[in-house]
Amino acid sequence: MYQKVNRSEVLNKMGHVYERFQFLSRTRSLTDDQIEDIDQHLSQIIEVLNQPNY
Repeated sequence: MYQKVNRSEVLNKMGHVYERFQFLSRTRSLTDDQIEDIDQHLSQIIEVLNQPNY
């Protein structure tokens, strides 16, 4: 069943992703596969955000 998500929850999650990525970048190396997975997901998010409003 679909659960409605509000904008502040999305922004909060994006902030958490940014903070976590910064922390992990300082404390350990991510594998090339992990970086590729992150990049693919971020590209999908950017694609959705760049879609025109109808």
